[in-house]
Amino acid sequence: MPNNRRRKTRKSTLIRDTISNKNFIIISSILLVVIIICVIVNVILNIQEQRKIAEEQQRIAEHVEEIYSAMEADVDSINNFRANSIIRISAIGDILLGDNLKNYGKNAEGLYTDIFSDITKYLDNSDITIGTYETDVTEDTKVFANAVKEAGVDLVTLAHNHALDNGEEGLETTQNYLESIGIETVGKYSEEVQDRIKIIEEKGVKIAILSYTYDNGETGVNIYSEELASEDLAYANENADFTIVLMHWGDVYKEKPNSTQKAQAQFLVNNGADIIIGAHPSVVEPMEILQNGEGKDCLVAYSLGDFTSDFSYENSNLELVLNIQIYYDAETDTVSLYKVDYTPIYMNDYGRQNTVNRYKLLDMKTEIANYGRDGSTLDKTTYDKLVRGIDRLNAIIE
Repeated sequence: MPNNRRRKTRKSTLIRDTISNKNFIIISSILLVVIIICVIVNVILNIQEQRKIAEEQQRIAEHVEEIYSAMEADVDSINNFRANSIIRISAIGDILLGDNLKNYGKNAEGLYTDIFSDITKYLDNSDITIGTYETDVTEDTKVFANAVKEAGVDLVTLAHNHALDNGEEGLETTQNYLESIGIETVGKYSEEVQDRIKIIEEKGVKIAILSYTYDNGETGVNIYSEELASEDLAYANENADFTIVLMHWGDVYKEKPNSTQKAQAQFLVNNGADIIIGAHPSVVEPMEILQNGEGKDCLVAYSLGDFTSDFSYENSNLELVLNIQIYYDAETDTVSLYKVDYTPIYMNDYGRQNTVNRYKLLDMKTEIANYGRDGSTLDKTTYDKLVRGIDRLNAIIE
């Protein structure tokens, strides 16, 4: 009897072991299959992601090619005629120094120059670079102004809603320091029309720069009015060959111009403005061509966005360097708008963990084209932001 029980016990143990081994083999096989499937899925996803990136890069490259394809050939062709010349003007938006940018935008040497290192080439290639200097110069912000000058900025407007944050004395200090380092200024109010306007001469062409801000209830800078603008434009048309008006206007974070901007733009064009360049909304707004009473085409860029800022609103990090070419024909002694294109720029915030070099202006089309290649430091999150940004800019501009 005991032997029978032992045999039954061994038999049942053998059965359990066999079942356990089968279960182990089954489970192992299932796990192996799952692992293989996961590897295959991951490979497929990586291939799809790389394909998507390649398609995005190709799409953006083709769009950029459409903008830039004929530009160099055209310039070379025109400049072959000694009597004719092209004047290149770059325009940028508001130059702001917020607290985060002020504290964490410097490099290890305490300079802000690294912020601009990738885009300086676009400004240096121009004969004139103009923008809006929306930062009062104080002892501790002079180093920022120096970096702006080193980046290639030649002339700025001081007519904006923050011009008198430190009173008229602060405005005077800002103007004096910028001009001492070689940045011309415009926008400070004067009773004399010739003192309200900056006329610069480039390649024998006189270009008048006018500047106004919306009525912010303060004095000291040029507050827009039709009376003031018409007087200034009359003087500019009489004493210069081409007129650019810098306008501080519009609604913050709005990507479309309001009715006031539209009306003011048409008034300025009707009274002699050749180009109008806007700032203040902190985002990019559309461009359009308006015709004056004589049927002449005039460019209006309602807002170029902020050139430097530390705002967290994503679209405020999108901006343009507007590349303008005006053409002087010596045979007819006329100056006209020849070509306009733009370089999309992104102010990248590398995160709060960075106590130096936290911010940098990125050349969007170059960064996207180089993503995934040797030397690229772009992470996927930033790459996606740049792709969304390019698409957003194209939708706004076009």
